[in-house]
Amino acid sequence: MILAVFLFPLKDAFAKMTGGYYSAILVVWAQFVFTGGIYLLVIVIRHGPGVLRPAAPLMQILRAAFAVAGMGAFYWAITLIPLAEATAMQFIAPLVVTALSPLFLGEQLGWRRWLSVVAGFVGVLIVLRPEFGGERFGYGVALLSGLFLGLCFIMNRKLAHVASPIKSVAYSACLGAIMITPLVPSVWIMPRAEDLPLILGFLGVSLLGQTCLFTAFHYGQASVVAPFHFVQIIGATLFGYLFFSEFPDTTRFAGIAVIILAGVYIAMREAKKSRATA
Repeated sequence: MILAVFLFPLKDAFAKMTGGYYSAILVVWAQFVFTGGIYLLVIVIRHGPGVLRPAAPLMQILRAAFAVAGMGAFYWAITLIPLAEATAMQFIAPLVVTALSPLFLGEQLGWRRWLSVVAGFVGVLIVLRPEFGGERFGYGVALLSGLFLGLCFIMNRKLAHVASPIKSVAYSACLGAIMITPLVPSVWIMPRAEDLPLILGFLGVSLLGQTCLFTAFHYGQASVVAPFHFVQIIGATLFGYLFFSEFPDTTRFAGIAVIILAGVYIAMREAKKSRATA
């Protein structure tokens, strides 16, 4: 899991190194076609062609749409704001899941988790700062990324017993690629020769990161492994500093810390609840 959460920001750094030359739509499409195609081939070999007809297709399509929107907004955001801060804004996704779980998942929330949700969104406001404008547009885009990913995570919870993690990623990636493909001709641009190592690195690290993630959840208890997701901010900060000389200022660093602490607390409460019901 630790390897996975360092590979993901490295993948994002490769995308950012292209300097926004490629549309976020094209970046998401390339990632989905590559990873989805490989994982789909793996599950067809393992389970036969019948796996190409996923259960709950409408919900699968909705999840894929949220994934496309979330990832597209993120890749757009990293062209506008530092990598670590865009990554931190994605961490509101667990807060969104918690806040909406009574409505969509029928879960009851205690006052502690509600307080954590409120604290997390206060952290978002600290990162965004009171007024919008200028570079703050990029933070708004990153915030949308976190919101859409939160909705995607809700769909993951609703579909958890329908398909294995590798099938879920394959379905989302392939359906997402199908959704985006009609838009690709309008944003298509020939890759620059100097970008080929970055593109290959982006695709390869994306696949490797997802594989490490599956492996972590396969061999480790989910309630123990999941909180390590927040270590990703360390990798994002490290790569942002090494490759782009970016580092969050004091105010935004404080906001990021509040978001992470709120998310870690919610993850720990979820782990405790899982152990109690096991």
